[in-house]
Amino acid sequence: MFKRTKVTDGTATGQGPDAENWDGKEVGFRKKSKVPGVMITQYIEKLPEGKSHPDFTRKPIALTIQEGKFAFFKAIVTGDPKPTVVWSRNNGDVSDPARYQSKYDPNSNEHTFEMPHVKPDQADTYKCFAKNEYGQAMVTVVLNVIEVGFKMTKAPQQQAEVANCNFKKVLKRRSKVVPKAEEPEKKEGEIDPKFWELLMSADKKDYERICAEFGVTDFRWMLKKLNEMKREREEEQAEFVKNLSDLKPIHINADGTASFELEFDLLDPSSSIYLYKDGEMIPYTKELGDKMKHCLRKVGRKYIFSMRDLMPEDAGFYQLDVEDVNMFSTDFKMVDFLVKIQEVKAMEREDAVFECVISAPLSKLMWFGKNMPLEQGDKYDIEVSEDKLIHRLVVKDCMVVDKGIYAACAGIKSCNAWLVVEADKGAPKGKKTARKTTRAGGSGTDLQKVAQEQQQILDKEREERKEKIKAAREAAAEAAAAEEPEKTADSGAGKDKGAAVKVERIDKTSVAATTTVAGDSGSGHSAGKASGGAKQDGSHADAGGGHSAGKASGGARKDGSIADAGGHSAGKASGGAKQDGSHADAGGHSAGKASGGAKQDGSPADAGGGHSAGKASGGAKQDGSHADAGGGHSAGKASGGAKQDGSHADAGGGHSAGKASGGAKQDGSHADAGGGHSAGKASGGAKQDGSHADAGGGHSAGKASGGAKQDGSHADAGGGHSAGKASGGAKQDGSHADAGGGHSAGKASGGAKQDGSHADAGGGHSAEEASGGSRQDGSLADAGGGHSAGKASGGAKQDGSLADAGGGHSAEEASGGARQDEPLADAGGEPGITSGLSDIHAIRGQPAELTVKMNTDCDGAWFKDGEPLKSGGGISITKDANIHKLTIHSCRDTDSGLLRFVSGDLSTEGRITVGDVPEFDEDDLHKFSKPVIVRVGQNAAFKMPFQPQESLTVSWFKDGTELKDGGGVKIVREPNHSRLLLRDCLRSDSGEIKIQLKNPFGAVEATSQLIVLDRPGPPEGPVETVETTSSVIEIKWNPPKDDGGSAVTNYIIERQERGHSLWTKLGDVSAEKTSFRDRNVTHGKKYSYRIYAENPQGLSDSLETADSIMAGIMILSGPPGKPKVVSTSKTCINLTWTPPEDDKGVPIIGYQVEKRKKDTNQWLALNAINEPIEDVNYAVKDVTEGAEYEFRVSAINESGAGDASPPSAMACAKNPNMRPCFKDPEDFLVVRAGNSVRVKISYEAEPPPHITWLKDDEPIAPWINVINTEGMSQLVIPSSKRSDSAIYTIKAKNSVGEAFFDVEVRVTDEPKCPGPVELEQTVYGKVAVSWVPSPDQELDDRLYYVVSQHDSNTRMWKTVADRLFANTYTAHNILPGIEYHFRVYAKNDMGLSDPSQSPTWGANSNRVPISSNGVSSMEISFERPPSILVPLKVHTPPKGYQLYMTCAVRGCPTPNVSWYLNNTCINSDKNYYITNSCGVCSMYILRVRENDGGEYRVVAVNSLGKAECSTKLTVRD
Repeated sequence: MFKRTKVTDGTATGQGPDAENWDGKEVGFRKKSKVPGVMITQYIEKLPEGKSHPDFTRKPIALTIQEGKFAFFKAIVTGDPKPTVVWSRNNGDVSDPARYQSKYDPNSNEHTFEMPHVKPDQADTYKCFAKNEYGQAMVTVVLNVIEVGFKMTKAPQQQAEVANCNFKKVLKRRSKVVPKAEEPEKKEGEIDPKFWELLMSADKKDYERICAEFGVTDFRWMLKKLNEMKREREEEQAEFVKNLSDLKPIHINADGTASFELEFDLLDPSSSIYLYKDGEMIPYTKELGDKMKHCLRKVGRKYIFSMRDLMPEDAGFYQLDVEDVNMFSTDFKMVDFLVKIQEVKAMEREDAVFECVISAPLSKLMWFGKNMPLEQGDKYDIEVSEDKLIHRLVVKDCMVVDKGIYAACAGIKSCNAWLVVEADKGAPKGKKTARKTTRAGGSGTDLQKVAQEQQQILDKEREERKEKIKAAREAAAEAAAAEEPEKTADSGAGKDKGAAVKVERIDKTSVAATTTVAGDSGSGHSAGKASGGAKQDGSHADAGGGHSAGKASGGARKDGSIADAGGHSAGKASGGAKQDGSHADAGGHSAGKASGGAKQDGSPADAGGGHSAGKASGGAKQDGSHADAGGGHSAGKASGGAKQDGSHADAGGGHSAGKASGGAKQDGSHADAGGGHSAGKASGGAKQDGSHADAGGGHSAGKASGGAKQDGSHADAGGGHSAGKASGGAKQDGSHADAGGGHSAGKASGGAKQDGSHADAGGGHSAEEASGGSRQDGSLADAGGGHSAGKASGGAKQDGSLADAGGGHSAEEASGGARQDEPLADAGGEPGITSGLSDIHAIRGQPAELTVKMNTDCDGAWFKDGEPLKSGGGISITKDANIHKLTIHSCRDTDSGLLRFVSGDLSTEGRITVGDVPEFDEDDLHKFSKPVIVRVGQNAAFKMPFQPQESLTVSWFKDGTELKDGGGVKIVREPNHSRLLLRDCLRSDSGEIKIQLKNPFGAVEATSQLIVLDRPGPPEGPVETVETTSSVIEIKWNPPKDDGGSAVTNYIIERQERGHSLWTKLGDVSAEKTSFRDRNVTHGKKYSYRIYAENPQGLSDSLETADSIMAGIMILSGPPGKPKVVSTSKTCINLTWTPPEDDKGVPIIGYQVEKRKKDTNQWLALNAINEPIEDVNYAVKDVTEGAEYEFRVSAINESGAGDASPPSAMACAKNPNMRPCFKDPEDFLVVRAGNSVRVKISYEAEPPPHITWLKDDEPIAPWINVINTEGMSQLVIPSSKRSDSAIYTIKAKNSVGEAFFDVEVRVTDEPKCPGPVELEQTVYGKVAVSWVPSPDQELDDRLYYVVSQHDSNTRMWKTVADRLFANTYTAHNILPGIEYHFRVYAKNDMGLSDPSQSPTWGANSNRVPISSNGVSSMEISFERPPSILVPLKVHTPPKGYQLYMTCAVRGCPTPNVSWYLNNTCINSDKNYYITNSCGVCSMYILRVRENDGGEYRVVAVNSLGKAECSTKLTVRD
């Protein structure tokens, strides 16, 4: 009996759940999960019925992600009772809710562990625990984070770690291939480390090519060195993988992606796999292959790395590492076409050639014909020159079906051209012509010359590398010879044969190079980090502790700025370049952040500790502003635009901030001399503020989404607040605020606010809120305490009125509905609330104000969630007469709650909710803004990531119209992104695509463009004739209305000569020219033209001339001779005429015939002008019997039809009188008795004759039917009998004469067989055969007999006599000892009768019986037991073939034969066809299967015994 081993959970401290609920000390039993990698511990040996321990049905998947992105793991667990799920990590805790969030979706039963804005220190091994009372399940998952950018704090930290001997954290993975940004200066002749990496992953057949590419000529040294490196590499690889095989270099697939493959088994499934390009780590995904550019998929043992959306910058050196060991290296090269393939015109059965020249040697191009890949074969020849630069495709034996577009692809580069196949006019119709030996096509240029020039360039580069290597090796050899032996041994440990080959491992996670420049007279630092580029810093640091930092990814940084004393200048850019020439302030900070653009700052900063910050995404920041002289802050943030600031900030502690999305900031305003604040915030757009704050703590705020804010206003001199909010538009404020405590507020959604008004001089409030419109205010407010408020949704408010001078109130409010304040109550009435509180949404960091209006002046109190509120802590409570206000200066999350105002017994309440307007990531916004370009019929996809939020509404729009899911539109909404798919796009689908994120706090939008490419529309007509002469025709047209989304490149002109069906291409003209001169014309001929517009997507439909255009003037021929009537009939009138006497010198190509019916005036043409009658006679068949016609003829030349001839004489369409005659009648007819008899006789006669039928010269019986029609007569006997056999005579008679014709009709049936047959020998060797006549002999005089003979030698029946009308026959050559049989048949027109069989003749038929003389003789018995005459043979057929197996058996009585396979009877098995014919036993198998093999046995049994034989059947594969 086996005993289960009890184990304990081995989770280390800090890795598992907390100690209160997950002590990790339960004892249990190990269980196996269906999902690999899941460890299950069951606490009890036997589970109760219906209960189960936890298990994972979907486990988290390892993730490699870029720093700052949204990382998450998903898992689905099962178990009864429902398990509790807890997440943990190996090195650290996950208790910080800002960094780690655990969620559960009850609908999908998914547990999600989210990490917003993931950081490098979160890279770790994470564990997921699922536990219930019966057990727990645990699974681990690895998160790899790719660091982006240079961290200022990292360098000191690393130095400290080195000082503390903590080398484990300092060491990083490094590659033998150095990134270009960190590549040290190569020594003369030094070999690139890529050379060895490529060799270790390449096939031996590629060694020579790689050595030639890197200029290595010493193959023996190379092989020795390579073998040593391979042994070292294999030892390193063996620590992590096994069975490394099937290394396939990177290549381009047919779907436009690139991929490389390899197979191996990981010794530790949790080992990390890294991908590098040119020494830099690249992010990839294992699960979401369609979401990222790079993907690494595992299929069994095979690992497949793939890239999509290939671009030229994707070329490079790719490596795959497991932990720190390289497994595979491959080089991805991009080649270009020096000479592209050209259009080919070929005749049928001719070969067509496409040829091109590429910039680098390539063994094979991918050829496509009509969107199908082409391979070498009977139809296509693919040729490559010796230098692998010239490539050719030969389409052999071209047919019309081969025409179409052919393309050559080299990586992501391709070129295409048309193959036009023209029919061979000279080929005889109905016959296949012989294949031509000529070739059509070619590039039309000297390909060999182009290839030689390119080869010379490549050879020159290769020779230069060889010379450098040779010189370096010689120098190394001389240096080695000069050194002492001991020194040589020490220093040569890492070298081979003196080769200066230096292989280093560099940090693959680092994406930039850092340089430090010398400062001026202080400790200034200038740092820059770039990925893929270079940093050049020529700046002078400031004189005291200032830092100038710039970060750029993918670009270059040039810094020529002069920093001042103690200031910090920082700039961050992703994907672009930072150029900073600004002068920072003395003690201030100047920061600029840009994504995808450049920052240039040339502004002189102020003299005090001011801060100037600017953020831009996708654009450029230029700051030429002068900051304030004392502690002021100037901040500007812009996404997608540019910031230009030329403003002068105030002189004391003022703050000027501007934030905008999608716009630009231009500020030329002057601020005043107080500590005012100017703040502006925008979500999704640009913030730009150049306003001047007031002199006494005033605030000026502006919010804009999607637009720009320009503020050139002068703020008031004391404590005033000026606020402006706009969503989707721009705010321009040039107003002068009041001089004391006044508030000016304006809110607009979707429009612009322009305020040039002068506010009142004391405590007045001017507020205006509008959604979707604009406000222009030029009014003068009152001089004391007045309030003017207006709120409108969807319109515009324009106020030019003068408010009163007292305490009047004017209010207007509308939000989703209409709310307007009630009029003021009487001063002596009951206290009441005229305007109460309502629910509002406030933006985090922005001020919020709640107002309650009473009808009388009375006190009140404010409460939040039941707690009383007082002024302080960011909250101000004021009372102005009957108006009570609660102001929150900067909203925070803690300010959310239920606010209540109480005044005596009266109260009103409203809820305030604090949150943020949705935002887009700047990188995602930049990617989304790029246009999506597709072809007609393709699908267009848009994707926009965003941060998960509650109450978020996502809407998609096209040209301002909201899109709904359904039809060709597919909208997918996920928690962190949304996708839009437009299927089967049409040209009309081009336009603006917009996504909108909306929550109660606001909305943000991002726009992109959809461009659908198609063939252009046809050129605009009509085609105008500019000039026509005897030698030139010039035509003109207009460009097409729709160019298909891409510009028209040229126009193609074709011509058709009148009277011909073939269109000929004349040439093409550029898109700028919309006219064409045809100089190859013949005088007098007419031509039609059609014009095509062409763009990169193909040809448009044609524009064709409405009428033919004649070259020169029209010259018509003279009239032909008068037509003559040759003959007439009721269906045809034959005419003839003579050619015209004067053809005016122009050849005649044919004639046109016209007819006119008697008593009418209209002439009708019998043939078209483009279908001339070439002869001088014509048969007019379009006539009506009995009608009279006259005819005329016109001669046709290249100019058209000339004058008509005189009309002919009247001709009547009728037949001439004629004697009846019969047309091809049949004189004999045989019919089977019982069938109907139908005799058809056709005749001609005029006038119609009288028809009479006779039977044997007697009138026919009444049941015989006669059917007469025009030109034919039929005699019909419905059901014939033998007595209907006779000679039938037809008689046709008219006024001209008469005619007779006889038809013999024989009604018969198959004859009856003859009577008994008798045989008699008259002389030796002859036998007389006689028989009784058939009963039908007297009824059928055409009956005769056929005799067949059979003998025992040949065992075949053969006819020995035919067409015998007698009843006897003499057979010859009858030999003794042979048995003979005879058959006699009766035969007539219907066929043979059954045979009459003769008795046997021969052998013992003439033997004389021998008398026994009384002695009784014994009876002879032929009975015998079965025996095998021919046994079975051995067979070994292949699988799927047919098989015959035979043997011969004898026995009397006839034995019963059975077949057995492996002792199982197969007589009734339908898979075997078994026969027994005269003792020959056969078995047939149609298709041999594997289970048909074995021992076959045949058993024959009768009453006297048993016999059997056997054999074996072996089935081969």
